[in-house]
Amino acid sequence: REGLWVTQTERDSGSTGLFAERRTADAEPTSPASANGDSITQDEFERVLDDLYGTGQAPGAAPAGALAAPASRTADEITQDEFERVLDQIHGAGHAPGQASAPAPEVAQKSEQKVAQKTEPAAPSARSANGSAAEETSIRVDSTRLDQAMNQVGELVLLRNRLSAAVARMAQEDEALARLARETDLAVNDLQNTVMRLRMQPCKRLFQSLPRVVRDASRSLGKKVRLDIEGEDVEIDKTVVDALSGPLIHLVRNALDHGIEEPEVRRQAGKPEEAVLRVLARHLGDKVQIQVGDDGRGMNAQKIMQHAISKGVITAQEAARLSEREMLELIFLPGFSTKEQVSELSGRGVGMDVVRSTVASLRGRIDIDTTLGKGSTLTLELPLTMAVLPVLYFRLRRETYALPVAAIENLLAIDPEQVHSISGRLMVQVDGNRVVPYIDLGQLLQDRPIELLKDQSEGILIEQGLLVVSEAMGTEDSVVKPLDISTNDTLYQGATISGNGEVVLILDGAALARVQRKS
Repeated sequence: REGLWVTQTERDSGSTGLFAERRTADAEPTSPASANGDSITQDEFERVLDDLYGTGQAPGAAPAGALAAPASRTADEITQDEFERVLDQIHGAGHAPGQASAPAPEVAQKSEQKVAQKTEPAAPSARSANGSAAEETSIRVDSTRLDQAMNQVGELVLLRNRLSAAVARMAQEDEALARLARETDLAVNDLQNTVMRLRMQPCKRLFQSLPRVVRDASRSLGKKVRLDIEGEDVEIDKTVVDALSGPLIHLVRNALDHGIEEPEVRRQAGKPEEAVLRVLARHLGDKVQIQVGDDGRGMNAQKIMQHAISKGVITAQEAARLSEREMLELIFLPGFSTKEQVSELSGRGVGMDVVRSTVASLRGRIDIDTTLGKGSTLTLELPLTMAVLPVLYFRLRRETYALPVAAIENLLAIDPEQVHSISGRLMVQVDGNRVVPYIDLGQLLQDRPIELLKDQSEGILIEQGLLVVSEAMGTEDSVVKPLDISTNDTLYQGATISGNGEVVLILDGAALARVQRKS
């Protein structure tokens, strides 16, 4: 009944016309006995409108005298002239209900425009300069097709490696063949980078749920927390974004529950009542670094170790061999929790072990930096892409293995005089005063230790310690293939095919260090 509402201002101004303020909501309706014979009540008028627009037929005869000029009327009554004006307004002057009336000029013009739009093809409109033109150059592609393209590029990389190795073994004086191999290598690299960029997504998608998580958790814990997010535009592989959503929420909730103090405690420690929780992402070479930091109470390594012993996660003998860094890493073990009471956020002994296993499955690593009374920062380093993995090949006597380049810090010559036994555990001094675990891969993988004075040996320094191998050979881009059958699959990330066509196992440095620590 859109035509009836054009005189809304009359009703608001208190007019006694057709749309005078209705009082039926807060006053008793006028009874039929008290209705004037020359007037029509509101209910009767509503029935007339229902007849007009509910059934599409002409209304029945109005009550006798309804259209006569009233001697007096209430706020719910209208005069005949007012009723006629309403009908003229609805159906047009001189037209009865149900008859087609000539449309107003404005309405006719709009109708002609609608008909023209339906009958004539739409002409291409000029795109504005606010980004509309970019929509024409974008298409939706199913993610499985991108995965298939990435897999095919990976196979092409393996073939490129074999081609380069074959050309190197052939007549090296053939400059044309060598040039062709180099051009093929460049073309494959360009194709690889292009397909990799297709799978990139901004970290904003990974961070979008964190403000609500922080808001809800801080309210339930009675803490004041400000969330600072940086690096939302940093791009990372779609597989990493999908896998890290849950673990990142675990890290944020643990920082809120374990790390950040209550407002009263912070005030007594000379800190502002409002804590700061920082989440940032940034590029670091061919890796992406994601940090979750707070300005809370920090972590106590000795307290963490005592909790681990009391819960039976480790034994007292194992705890005696742990460095401070390894004590902190106990929070990632299954079943470990420093909370005595179970809550919605923590105390169940789950979460941090899921974070480490997820990061490890993404070929990344996690690091802890903490200071008592000042806060903690957990840093995740993840590869920029999951499709191609640069590896270092090395020999262990006659067998060839591989190790991800991202996990390697340095290659070192081993000095036997720098190897010492500390609490029954072999340690080696590197880079001056740094002492790291001595991991003999000959003992772990072949059950035959490498003798530094007799066997050819070389050291590969990783975060978890110094790996003792026979010889480092060189680096190469590889494609990781999962291992379906393995007698000791916990030590390997997967397998690849080298340029020589040889199947090579890719070692997991963190898994090697854990096995070494338990032996």
